[in-house]
Amino acid sequence: MATKIIWDNLYNDLPTHIAVALRTARLKPEQIIAKEDGELMAIEGIKEEDVNTIRTIYNTDSVTTPTIKEEVKGKDTNKEVTEAKKAVKKVIVPHKRGTKYQAMAKLVKKEELYPVKEAVAILVKLAKSTKLKTVELHLNTRETGLRGELKLPHSTGKDIKIAVFTDDLATKIAAGILDFDMLLCTPSDMPKIARFAKVLGPKGLMPNPKSGTVTEHPEERSKQLASGGTLPYKTEAKFPIIHLNLGPITQKSEDLIDNINEALRSINVTKIKSAYISCTHTPSIKLSISNI
Repeated sequence: MATKIIWDNLYNDLPTHIAVALRTARLKPEQIIAKEDGELMAIEGIKEEDVNTIRTIYNTDSVTTPTIKEEVKGKDTNKEVTEAKKAVKKVIVPHKRGTKYQAMAKLVKKEELYPVKEAVAILVKLAKSTKLKTVELHLNTRETGLRGELKLPHSTGKDIKIAVFTDDLATKIAAGILDFDMLLCTPSDMPKIARFAKVLGPKGLMPNPKSGTVTEHPEERSKQLASGGTLPYKTEAKFPIIHLNLGPITQKSEDLIDNINEALRSINVTKIKSAYISCTHTPSIKLSISNI
């Protein structure tokens, strides 16, 4: 039986405004640890300095679990040890950012709103210090349930593995082989795919007419999406947050700027509370979107 979470008991080790924001977003500690900085800053009420505060206490590199010694004797040993293990809490040791990250953070003014062009220029400098250089756009929206498709003026340069549903593919899915990023099908295929909903749904791979992945002409649709200028988007299931990967920072800055501006316009800036760009493992840069 699942343990009920008492949210008011969580995050008492953080400043009040941060604790309230995390509780309101209904994020568990393990979810916080798994999220990127930009994702945390997309939560209403969380600023960049707040992310640093959160990381000091909640960081994946600093989680350790005490060892349970099975010293209980008698027939109830297994039961008592099991109960003891349930009672063990993870001990989280404070963990500071590395010197490389701190050096990058000095190049970004925490409270400043940067025009897209200036933000991209800064991001190019920051990315020189990282190995993984995928550009990420994080949006904090005013509501959940937003979804659609972006028609970007330039390719994102990102290869998307697109699969079209067939009986052979159904056999692979049944075997747990999901070697694709997007699945297309025809309306008549939907009854066959329905039995895989529990497998495909949690991974965001279930075809849906609203996202354009259910179509009478999946092969043509596949070619269109593979060109790189078409990008589906949607908010997270429970949170008003949209994450978009816009390809490598090595693409032309002018193309990246055009793609970011078009993404913001297409989703509609009136539906966006705040927007950030970052590269993998870099600080996020908050965008000025009022004039877009």
